[in-house]
Amino acid sequence: MLSRRNLMGTGLAAAAVAASAPHAFALPGDKIKYATSGNQFSPMQPHPEEGIKMTAYYGYHGIEPFDNQTRKFRDRGQSFEVFKDRLDEVGLELCTIGSGGQYLDTTKFQDTLKNNLDNARYVKQFGCNHLKVNLNSRPSDERDMTVAELKVIAGHINEVGKQMADVGVRFAFHPHAWTVCERTHELDYLMENTDPRYVWLTFDPGHATLGGIDPMRVMDIYYSRLAALHLKDAEAKYNVRRAGWKGPAPSQEEHRRVHLYKRMGAGGVDFPGIFKILRANKWTGWATLDFNAQGRDGTIQDDMNRHKEYLVNVLKADLKHI
Repeated sequence: MLSRRNLMGTGLAAAAVAASAPHAFALPGDKIKYATSGNQFSPMQPHPEEGIKMTAYYGYHGIEPFDNQTRKFRDRGQSFEVFKDRLDEVGLELCTIGSGGQYLDTTKFQDTLKNNLDNARYVKQFGCNHLKVNLNSRPSDERDMTVAELKVIAGHINEVGKQMADVGVRFAFHPHAWTVCERTHELDYLMENTDPRYVWLTFDPGHATLGGIDPMRVMDIYYSRLAALHLKDAEAKYNVRRAGWKGPAPSQEEHRRVHLYKRMGAGGVDFPGIFKILRANKWTGWATLDFNAQGRDGTIQDDMNRHKEYLVNVLKADLKHI
């Protein structure tokens, strides 16, 4: 385990003391596990080593890197134990890794299938039970996906999910602004036209909100297919229920200009309402902080401090001591 003395050497201690909180704040019996995506740490070098240290320091239980962030270990021909040992040293688990692919272009589907099955086999070695999968970018932000396009995508993700089930890992796709699943009817079509045994959700209520998808409706209708949760917020003006936002998501140009991802508590997402549902159902999955502002509003440590404060004091998350 990485000791407090070791962590002091990383320069993180002073920045994080304000976010520390006793375990007593956590709700009894909470079995939700918390991770960071690693995205917010990408400016820190060496990467992902510094992100692993910071994730452990702030009391999270695991980390969820993208597959390319694990290539540092995999491309050297090293076995999965090399990366696992790095995580074991600081007391972290691998939540899963982020995967992707092309689900609309049929000429690229076989490569997508192979890549996702390879990634599923990789995370299975760590004991992970789901693979987070980003779908590809939209052909056009100016229009909805057509039924014909969604039919192709549904067929492809169902096939990947079916073969991934044979590996023992859930295919959990990730509705995301500016991808082929951004809007309510797109999510509904994919969920209604795929097999619930094979296709699951890595649900990010921040992305859903920006696209005009009501997170509370998703929790109501699709809770049984929730494999994992991502944590990010949006401005209150995008709140679907309170502000009447209907989407589609603001442009990527606007995102580059104002950074649409906001810290938890900004008001776009009803996180207390979501966590009430999770706890009422005794949910035991992973909730991953996926916030890659990378110090745009203060330092990375500021982001981590504020998020830990919100998770512990508002959501009563069972994070570890600092």
